[in-house]
Amino acid sequence: MRRPLSDSEVIGGAVGAIVAICLAGLMGSVRTEVTHANAALVLALVTIGAATVGGRWAGGATALAGAVGFDFFLTEPYGSLAIKDGSEIVTTILLFVLGVAVGQIVGERARAERGKQAGADEVSGLHRVAQLVSGDAPLSQVITTVEDEIAKVLLVPEATYTLLPPDPAPPVMDGSGRVDAPYVHLEDGFALPSPGVLVPVRGAGTARGWVVCGPPSGLVGVSSDRRRTALVLAGLLGAALAHADVAPA
Repeated sequence: MRRPLSDSEVIGGAVGAIVAICLAGLMGSVRTEVTHANAALVLALVTIGAATVGGRWAGGATALAGAVGFDFFLTEPYGSLAIKDGSEIVTTILLFVLGVAVGQIVGERARAERGKQAGADEVSGLHRVAQLVSGDAPLSQVITTVEDEIAKVLLVPEATYTLLPPDPAPPVMDGSGRVDAPYVHLEDGFALPSPGVLVPVRGAGTARGWVVCGPPSGLVGVSSDRRRTALVLAGLLGAALAHADVAPA
């Protein structure tokens, strides 16, 4: 199951497709002054722009619209989707392939950049919590910080520490980051279950409570690295609770 299209994907695809069709129609009105090579280049540039904004889905939609517009307005018989010249068939196909390829490249690069930034943010969060725990910060501050950091890494609106799990309790995340719920794969991870998830808090070998996460605001993939980071954060909280001699759950 794939996540819903983002705003940038929808806007990039819609605007790109409209611009491609309009430009193809405009060039068709002066087709005697525009070579097929130049027309294809203009449509390719529009496709690249749409792919840069919205990734492979926007690039594919714009490429398809550009290929249809090129076929309809610029190839004989004009005003028809039929193509007589074999070279024009190749040009039309290449326009579409270009859009999909550029969109894929842009999408992969964007995901890599997001992953790099997310990793840096997770390390900063862990460092911040570790400093609080090692510096004997007030327990309330440690709890609040851990709640915020777990909500960030698991991509949920909020996370709340509690000694006892809610009733009914959402699925529990085990020590490996797995959750006993149907798996919905999205991009580089799996979506959390709609009721949310419980992250166990343990300290000194004893259960010290739970961090109640979610429910998530939408379908988004949460990678195994993010889940493991949440478990480490919960472990730091458990250590602080054990040090403060908070009664086990």
